[in-house]
Amino acid sequence: MKTTTHTNSTQHSETFFGAGIAFVAFLLTGAMPAVVYGGYTGLILSNIFFGSVETALTASRWMTGAGMVVGVLATLSLYLVIGAGLGAAVGARRKAAVQAAATHRDAAHALS
Repeated sequence: MKTTTHTNSTQHSETFFGAGIAFVAFLLTGAMPAVVYGGYTGLILSNIFFGSVETALTASRWMTGAGMVVGVLATLSLYLVIGAGLGAAVGARRKAAVQAAATHRDAAHALS
């Protein structure tokens, strides 16, 4: 019995390729807005918890930094999941097209 693991690894490589493209897109378009909006969220939260940000407590600074990190990680995970999904979808579509072409070729070869 012959087993083929190459189709699974092909699907994985296309998923990783899509995630890699999404990571580059994140670096080019999403990293800076994620830091800015995450920092703004941290400032708003520290204002709610500690009052005015003008005192600049250490906890307030840590909360702002944590907001930046959470903003970057949330945006990055969104980019990666969408990119991996698109890569898997394109890979599945390509695999179906290759199988359809092979079936058509075999049918044409059987008729001649």
